[in-house]
Parts: sequence; C-alpha cells; structure tokens
Amino acid sequence: MGRRRSLGSRLLAGLALVSMSICLVLLHQLSHQEARAVIGAGGAGGGGNEAIERRERHSHRYLLMAGGGSIPGGAVGAAEPPKSHVTKTAAGTADDHGDGREQNHNNNNQSQLMPILDRRLPRLLIIGVRKGGTRALLEMLNLHPNIAMVPVEVHFFDKFDNYQRGLDWYRSQMPLSTDAQLTVEKSPSYYVTPEVPERVYAMNPHVQLVLIVRDPVTRLLSDFAQIEASRATQNLPNRRFQDVALLPNGEVNTQNRALHVSLYAKFLSRWLHVFPRRQLHIVDGDRLIHDPYPELQKVERFLGLDHLIRRDQFYFNATKGFYCLMGVPSPTANLVTNINDDNFTSSSSSSSSASVDDHANYYPHHYHHKCLAGSKGRRHPQVPDEVISVLRQFFAPHNRKFFAMVGQDFHWPEQ
Repeated sequence: MGRRRSLGSRLLAGLALVSMSICLVLLHQLSHQEARAVIGAGGAGGGGNEAIERRERHSHRYLLMAGGGSIPGGAVGAAEPPKSHVTKTAAGTADDHGDGREQNHNNNNQSQLMPILDRRLPRLLIIGVRKGGTRALLEMLNLHPNIAMVPVEVHFFDKFDNYQRGLDWYRSQMPLSTDAQLTVEKSPSYYVTPEVPERVYAMNPHVQLVLIVRDPVTRLLSDFAQIEASRATQNLPNRRFQDVALLPNGEVNTQNRALHVSLYAKFLSRWLHVFPRRQLHIVDGDRLIHDPYPELQKVERFLGLDHLIRRDQFYFNATKGFYCLMGVPSPTANLVTNINDDNFTSSSSSSSSASVDDHANYYPHHYHHKCLAGSKGRRHPQVPDEVISVLRQFFAPHNRKFFAMVGQDFHWPEQ
C-alpha cells in the first residue's frame, strides 16, 4: 500500500510539472504573437500599452493555473508604459516624437491660463451715502487688480423704470471682468430708497455692502453746495444755508430733504432688517479724505482681498486740497470724465466725453494720474457758528443710535 501511494504521488507531481511546462510554452507563443501585432499596428497609438497589459494579465492567470502562487509585482497593470508612443499631431499626421501631443498640451494649457472675460453681476455694492465720498472710494478701490468697477451710476435698484428692465439688462451694464474679480457698482441713492434692500437681496442674498459716512453736518454743507451749484445753472437765485437748514424760529427744518440723508440710523435699520451686519462694512469718509490708505486696507480685509493697494499710489494735491491717485490702470486715452455728479479727471484724458473701455479693469499695463474733478471739493458756505452748533445738537442722538447699530464710534462733535 505504501508503494502504491508513493507511486500515485509521483504521478501527480509529474502531471503538475507537465501542465506548468505547457502553460509556459503557451505564454511564450502568446507573447511573440502580441509583440508582432504591436509592431504591425504601425501607429495605432496606445496599442503597445494594451498588449503589455494583456500579456501581464495572461501571465498572472497562467502562473495561478500552474500553482505559481501570488501575483508578482502587485496589482494587475502595474507595468511601466513604454517611453515613447506613436501619436498624431493637430494636423492629423503621424509624429513618432510626440510633438503633436506636446503642441496640443501647450494649447490646452494656454486655454486654461487665459481668463474668461464676461459681464458679471456685482458682488459688491457701495450703497451710499450721497456726498459721503462714494466716487472717491470707488476709484481708490479700482487700484486693486481684483476689482472691476462700474464707471457710471446705473440706478438699477432705486429707479423703477430701470428695475423693470430686469437682471439681464443690469448685467449688460457691467464691465468685462474675470471670475477672480469683484464687480463693484455704486449708487448713493440706494441707501435712502425704501425698496432697494429687498431688491438687492433678491439679486444676491450674499452680496457684500459698503456704506461710507461723514460728519452729518459736514455732509449737509457739501450737499447744500452741490444743490446751489445746480440751481445756478438753472438761473435760480442763491440761498443762504441757514435759511434752508433752519426755520424762522431757529429750530431745525426737519422737512429739508438734504437733512434727512444725514439721519444715517433711520435708513440703516431697513438694511439690517434684510442683511446681516457682517455683510456691511462702514467706511469713515472723513478719514478717507485725510488719509485714504488705512481705510482702504480695512475694505480689502472685509472683502477678503490681498493687500495690493499701496500707500505710494496716493499723493496730496495742495491745489485741490485732497488726495489724488497714481498708477491707475488705463489702456486707452479716453477715460471716464464728467460722470453724473461724482467725477474724476485724468491727466491722460483730453476729452470731456464719457468714454469707457470694457477692458480697463483687466489690462492694467498703462498707468496715469487721476484726481477728483472740479465738482468735488466745492467750497462750503460760510455759516455762523451758532447755526452749526444747533445742527450738531440735533444730530447728536441720531449719531449715537447709529454708532450703537454699527458698533463703531466716529466721534462726531455734538456742540
């Protein structure tokens, strides 16, 4: 019985060896056939890879059938592909050196690097206030390469006729910009118009808002100077500030529309009813006039932008009495001038017509100096001190309420 078992074991071992030999022969023949198929493919790009992968799979299967144990080299298809392949160029010709593939790769890279210019709805609105410095703030922010400003006041949300035109019309008023840029529009009347907060929210509930304010009395004096300049063009008689701001009995004329704009808390409550406080940034307009750089750094921080606006981009113009800009992007000679009542003049502009280049925010490789136009910095009327004192006392409680709402004290005088 022992001899029979030994003989049976030897026969089984012999059969196993024969089976392994047959598998190895078949594998050898298959490898030669596939190699010939690859050589004969004559430019069928990627055929070498497929043949090698098939051969590896067959090898692993034959070894397992022959009792060869685990698959060597890890997972199937782990073999390194050949170093060169036969490919076709963009012109459709065979290129054994892969130049066509490299050319296509470069073209694809260039397409990916080229930013897509489009007209995008604003993600930042400067909502007010009138005569607070909205134009100056917008032009200063435009020094940042990631800001694309709307050069004119569109008045989309506050004018019913414009709002009826819809968001497609509003988008058409926007400048061309990249996806990395924030499109910014400003219209100071947005702040005081009751319907605007809800309309803005309907466009984008996550839009960021900037409000710039000044000492209410100073703002009122500036507003009065502008109104009187407009009246002069209509040949209307000049008026004294105190006759407009106060009643004959010396009390404040609360029916004065210009005075109401300085009641900041009254209008802020509407905005905070719709938008969370974190989406609103308050700019100190008085500080912006005297030292713009720190205020602009705060805006950059609020918007999550890198601090790319530099202090040396501002210089004080003693003749005009305020800061001007230098290093402003301007690829064309004709830049925006005489826009509404918030204007800038450009040292590179020789025309008074409003001309806008859609690419002005994207190709900042030509630079010029830019200053507020003559309509800015108007001389304020001479007003008796007692009139100023009455107005400051009137605004004091309204100012304190505003400070509490925004969590910021602007230290405006109360006497």
